Amino acid sequence: MERRTEFGQTIVHDEVLATIARRATLAVPGVVDLQQRGLPDNLQSWVRHDLPFRGVRVVSRDDGHYDIDLFVVIRYGMRIATVARAIQHAVNRALYEAVERYPDHLVIHVEGVRAPDA
Repeated sequence: MERRTEFGQTIVHDEVLATIARRATLAVPGVVDLQQRGLPDNLQSWVRHDLPFRGVRVVSRDDGHYDIDLFVVIRYGMRIATVARAIQHAVNRALYEAVERYPDHLVIHVEGVRAPDA
């Protein structure tokens, strides 16, 4: 994401946005984990096991706007819609506090439901 002002230019890497979104998502009650998604995540996990942005996809555009996809696993017994709204609120707030811009699209993909002890 790139942002220009009269004072200069700020560039925020997609991995930074993804890390902020991941931390905000994991702080929401009812979220168990974020899943790896697709070949790029799987290849990166072979090289680095501690990916701070696993389960998050950020697509930045040249105009400074960006989209985020989250691939979450929710705790069994929680209402999916309630958890998804809480994720949306937490991620939007965290990203706005960090870069003063909301994502244009925030898509939450529920990849599964897991019991707390599983």
